[in-house]
Amino acid sequence: MKIAFVCQRVAAWLSSVLILMACLWAGEFFSVLLNHLLPGSILGMLLLAGLLASGVIRLSWVEAGAGFLVRWMSLLFVPVGVGVLDHLDLLANNLFAIVVTCVVGTTMIMALAGWLFQWLERKS
Repeated sequence: MKIAFVCQRVAAWLSSVLILMACLWAGEFFSVLLNHLLPGSILGMLLLAGLLASGVIRLSWVEAGAGFLVRWMSLLFVPVGVGVLDHLDLLANNLFAIVVTCVVGTTMIMALAGWLFQWLERKS
């Protein structure tokens, strides 16, 4: 009984990761077709969201793999952090522009979210 449960969990995990990877690969394919107008990972995520919203893919089909990836997400950012450390001089040279962009972008997003919330509240 225990072996059957483990096999079932492994099969669920593998099938959900396969679905997630298929969406990523399809997104990369469409990115090449669009001459890299948008990153393939973003297109793949949009494709996955569309398939989930339309009901073609059920959430239960991807939950196991997505849960695993979210649980280990911090470990997946280690290579990115090391890459940033390799370019500290570039960051230091552009620190003012980065800070201004972050502050302005955050302010704009907060204002837009507040406006949208108020608009939706008035509508309902």
